[in-house]
Amino acid sequence: MLCLSFMFMGTGCWDQVELNRASLITGMALEPGQNMRYKVTFETVNALETDPNKGGKGGTPTALYTKEGNSIAEATSRLNESLERMPLLAHIRIIIIDEKLAREGINQFIDVLQRNRYVREDVLVLVAKGYPASDFLKTVYARGQYASFKIQTQVETYRQVFGGIPRSHLYDIAQALLTEGRVLMLGAITISGDVEKSKSLDAIKTIYPAAVVKTAGAAVFRGDKLIGYLSNEQTRMAMLASDYVRSTLFSLPGPGGKPTSPGAIGVQFYHMHSHMHVSMDGDKPIFKLHVEGDGKITSIDRNIKLTKIQGFSTIEQLTSEYVKEKMQETFIYAQKKLGVDVFGFGEHYYRYHFRKFKPLAKEWNTLFTRADLDVKSDFTLRRPDLKTQKIEKEGIGP
Repeated sequence: MLCLSFMFMGTGCWDQVELNRASLITGMALEPGQNMRYKVTFETVNALETDPNKGGKGGTPTALYTKEGNSIAEATSRLNESLERMPLLAHIRIIIIDEKLAREGINQFIDVLQRNRYVREDVLVLVAKGYPASDFLKTVYARGQYASFKIQTQVETYRQVFGGIPRSHLYDIAQALLTEGRVLMLGAITISGDVEKSKSLDAIKTIYPAAVVKTAGAAVFRGDKLIGYLSNEQTRMAMLASDYVRSTLFSLPGPGGKPTSPGAIGVQFYHMHSHMHVSMDGDKPIFKLHVEGDGKITSIDRNIKLTKIQGFSTIEQLTSEYVKEKMQETFIYAQKKLGVDVFGFGEHYYRYHFRKFKPLAKEWNTLFTRADLDVKSDFTLRRPDLKTQKIEKEGIGP
């Protein structure tokens, strides 16, 4: 009996892989293949170069390997044609989808990613705008960061502080495709600069990077096919209406109404919330949206006295008008250019008035294009930060 107990205690994992024989896959880029259906670029980490304690030896933080296959699984299984170690997919941070593949439909290859037990549900899925998907993994950065880590951190931070990119995890895709009245939106990224120069390590020896990955708003889908994009500002308004923005900064233009007009005011808001209401007037949807938040004044470039409550009330009113204007502009753009409900009014109607929504489900996006939107806001400025007014010298003469 004692020997039998030791036998169970001494067992190990049948599929274990030693670390010195494994290679961590941290990023994937999916593109149309030239000889086969798909071309997959894998980003593998060079552990010696990314160790923050020991430092690197001057090599590249990652290595890229590209394989083609008639499925993502086939391309992955062929990776060892070039790679000597066992690839581990459990550490993938981002998956970048080429724009051409996204327009054809993502259901054709997303199944293998959701089915694989090693690919985590919280992996970030993004759409490459204007550049091949593999180019985003070829950019190198100062501080030894590898591309997938930098992009993931950048996207998540930008969403928290500004709200200009949607939630784009693998589980968000399944929820969007399976939820009635909801439109799939994934984060979009683009590149500014020269990608060819950024491939070399010499690119990180300058204070100005040769190429930088930038957020580009949201990629909007009809079903599982890409149909267009929202800009960063439009994405922020759509996410604000859907109650996904908690903190953001509005730059209120000056009296001229243009972004470059003098007299701009910066207001930072926290604890933001939105509430929507959907009703039908015959075959025309009526949307009501209420946005609220608490914040502070971060900058002011006009003579508004903040020593009195009227000054705060004036800026609160300007903020309400600005948000209403931008929300209406985004709403009209979604109606005229995209023709799909990016705000989530259909999902709200489905959840709270299922019996009324059910007969309208198949034609909801058509009904959305002729709907009306009423926006109200309730912004409260709690403080002017450290100063109550801008520096202004008063004359002593008559």
